[in-house]
Amino acid sequence: MICRTKFSIKNWAKATLLLSLLCFLNGQKSLAQESKFGVKAGLNYSSIVGDLTDGLKFRFSGHGGVFIESEFTRKFSLQTEVLYSSQGFQFSSDLQSIENGGTTFDENDFRTNVQLNYLTVPVLGKFALNGRLDVEFGPQFGFLLNQVSKIKNLDERDGTIPDNRTSTPGRFQLDYGVVAGLDININDALSLEPRFYIGLRNRLNGLGGQLQNYNVAFQVSANYLLF
Repeated sequence: MICRTKFSIKNWAKATLLLSLLCFLNGQKSLAQESKFGVKAGLNYSSIVGDLTDGLKFRFSGHGGVFIESEFTRKFSLQTEVLYSSQGFQFSSDLQSIENGGTTFDENDFRTNVQLNYLTVPVLGKFALNGRLDVEFGPQFGFLLNQVSKIKNLDERDGTIPDNRTSTPGRFQLDYGVVAGLDININDALSLEPRFYIGLRNRLNGLGGQLQNYNVAFQVSANYLLF
């Protein structure tokens, strides 16, 4: 009973935070001098850095969603987004090494791809350098939707391994960090956004705080203004 109560309170707090962010997204439009609504999509190149990450590699994935850009002055605007973002990492393992007590061999037999699917809410201040280039910086909040792990056999042409795909609910586990990047305006409707995200929430909090690792991601987006 105690565990269920704690779980419910934790979920309620996360849902309240998400609702507050969405209300902020709706409210910023009325405060700004001018607001624009658009859609965006692009690529992620993500991994995890810190303790217990030896051998982990970056993986390509994608993101997509909507945004509101609210202009407060000619030099400053606020861009708030709601995105589906797939992050995570991958690593390879040597089956012979495992079977022989850790003896190192030249080839890796299996590749494990860990996909962390988030609902992310970046809230970015944008500072105009000129008519074509903006610098952007601000916090990002992420809510884990689920974790999907896939194992691929590198020794087979069809690398799919039956029954080796697992999916675990994320229960909206909170991740947060900082985003920095650029907004390159191609024309009045289309822009490109390269950016970098570094997480500030220790993913290993449950291990007593002695060990730390964090989400990181490089992203490139195409933004299109609808109105």
